[in-house]
Amino acid sequence: MALRLDELKPPCVDFGNGVVISFDQEEYTDESAKQTAAKELRETPEVVSAAIQELRELIRQEKGLHLPLENESLLVRFLRPKKYYSDSAFEMMKAFYKMKSRENFILDRLSTESIRNALEDRVVQILPKHDQHGRRIVFMEMGAKWNCSKVPSLEVIRATNMLMEAIGREPRTQLHGIVFIINFDKLSLSHIGQFPPKFVKTIVDHGQKNSPYRIKGIHIVNNARMFNIMFKIFKPFLGKKWSQRIFLHGVDLKSLHEHIDASCLPSFLGGTYELPEYEGAVVGQLLDCYKDKLDEEDKYGYVQDS
Repeated sequence: MALRLDELKPPCVDFGNGVVISFDQEEYTDESAKQTAAKELRETPEVVSAAIQELRELIRQEKGLHLPLENESLLVRFLRPKKYYSDSAFEMMKAFYKMKSRENFILDRLSTESIRNALEDRVVQILPKHDQHGRRIVFMEMGAKWNCSKVPSLEVIRATNMLMEAIGREPRTQLHGIVFIINFDKLSLSHIGQFPPKFVKTIVDHGQKNSPYRIKGIHIVNNARMFNIMFKIFKPFLGKKWSQRIFLHGVDLKSLHEHIDASCLPSFLGGTYELPEYEGAVVGQLLDCYKDKLDEEDKYGYVQDS
């Protein structure tokens, strides 16, 4: 298992046996994807062109918001989850960049060094395979394997956001969306104490309303009695869409497989492929291959008047 660099292909982490993680930032051109985009997102040349122009004009009129208007891929990244309704995309964009302007919080100055412990402990992982619908799968450890004295909840959320920023730039992920699988095995009061209600409201509101990602499902596994305490903290802040997309599977992985095919999952989730133990730092090395782009984008957002 190692970072593999090939000038003809995107960087990847190679786990062996054909299991790899890489980021596909190329626009889709196949007819199947284009038809899905037209059906689900209203993505046709005419709609896209009009929406981009409308969003550019809205950004021009927003005082203090600095974005590269010529960068269509950035604009489309916010337009796709809002099905090319420019007003809605603009509201999300403003909220996203206002959150990013909050210092020492969940989005500002993301770097692999700032989330080093979360990466090393693999508290948050991008699984190598997409699900049967083409959706990215993000796996989180929220129970026994999460040492919250070493990796506090703020770092967990920052690590999640940095990984989401990486896959969120993939056009196919923008189209098909993302599913979460969260393992609450042996959840403790120490873990629950990491999530005061005010913090929960902020991160849930951000995820539901202000992030340019299509979250298609949140699958909870190994949720025992202690999870009910945790869920009571989160439930008041859940909107209708997320409430309908949360699935509680307990220890029944066959229930999980009714939503995500076993062929798309590693063996520790009852799946059919092996994901070996690996040094989480290698994912940081993969993210660092895109450091220049992330650093450039850190300059975007709300700026103070000089």
